Amino acid sequence: QPGTTVSRGLPGVEGPVGTKGLKGDKGDMGRPGDPGCTDGANGEKGDTGGQGVQGPIGLKGNVGTIGPVGPPGPCSPTIQSAFSAATVTSFPTENQPIPFMNVIYNLQGNYNPMIGIYTAPVNGTYIFSFHLAVANKPLKVGLFRNLFPVIRTTEANNQATASQSVVLHLFRGDQLWLQVKNAVTNGIYTDAESSSTFSGYLFHAHQIKHCVFITAHFKGGVF
Repeated sequence: QPGTTVSRGLPGVEGPVGTKGLKGDKGDMGRPGDPGCTDGANGEKGDTGGQGVQGPIGLKGNVGTIGPVGPPGPCSPTIQSAFSAATVTSFPTENQPIPFMNVIYNLQGNYNPMIGIYTAPVNGTYIFSFHLAVANKPLKVGLFRNLFPVIRTTEANNQATASQSVVLHLFRGDQLWLQVKNAVTNGIYTDAESSSTFSGYLFHAHQIKHCVFITAHFKGGVF
């Protein structure tokens, strides 16, 4: 026979907190998180700016110290000039330079044998001489510098020699030559046994800045 139904009672009063339980086991590893943001793209290069205004000039610096003396430069070559030449024909034409065409020495080329004129290459002291065989006619000859005679020599004897030497100061470009006075007194002679020569050389070069000279070329001077 079924029993009688009894109604449920009211909840009981909450009991006191129990003591702390033992540490539980380690839990499973969680899944990885989503990736973070990436860096942004490089921006474009900007335009070059215009040139700025030039700044003011700075103050003048102090004078630098004097540097050491440099080594001596190369020596300049010594200027030389000399010539010696002989005539190849007797009785030269008067009133013009006598061409001594048989060149004995003319290494520097300052003497022109075709016209008989020597041209000074530098300002300096020069020495000139001539030894002229004379035959059949008397001789009146002069050493000319730029159209004017420096010295004159007369030899009236037949089969004689007229000789002179002179020291001159010349400017660069001065010209010298020998010249007979006229057709009657042009007794310069040459043969197999007689020579007539004209010579000169630079003795000492000078440093002179200013000079004036006359170019004579083929014209004869006034005897």
